[in-house]
Amino acid sequence: MKKITKQEIVDVTIKILDEQGVAGVSLKEVAGNLQIKPPSLYNHIKNREDLLAQAAYFSLENFYQALLLAGVGVEKKEALFAMSQAYRKFAVAHPGQYELIQKQVYWENTEAEQISNQVVNLLQKILDGFDLPKAEQIYFIRLLRSYLHGFSSLTGKESFQLQENIEESFIYGLRIILSKLPQE
Repeated sequence: MKKITKQEIVDVTIKILDEQGVAGVSLKEVAGNLQIKPPSLYNHIKNREDLLAQAAYFSLENFYQALLLAGVGVEKKEALFAMSQAYRKFAVAHPGQYELIQKQVYWENTEAEQISNQVVNLLQKILDGFDLPKAEQIYFIRLLRSYLHGFSSLTGKESFQLQENIEESFIYGLRIILSKLPQE
């Protein structure tokens, strides 16, 4: 009998996620990739939802680290700009992980929710440098997230077919959004 670890299970799940999306993740698929029988997974996980919750934790941590690293050494608008680019890069490079972290049902009321809150806190700390009340910070974060999600999703689905440069289009929209912040 082949010995497996919980981390190996999560790693295979992440691989399947990024190749097939959330719908492609099944216990049978994970077990097949690990070359074990599906019942062997129950030594490490409860069910598919538990498996996706663990993958969501890992995915949110990856996402948070990408944003955090992008913002190191820069401040205010430059930090928001760098983190926005990291957001889009993550979403396009890791479509399954990105899809999973958008499905709050898989990580709500778990340790993963704490990481999601850290993402919001990270953005709020940057926005504290502007003259924005807390409520407006949330409005701005929602606006920015909506833009980043929409643009990233459309990029990932190769929906932009016009000849104009996609990266330049992304930066154009991002600059407009960031220009709405109070002057520094």
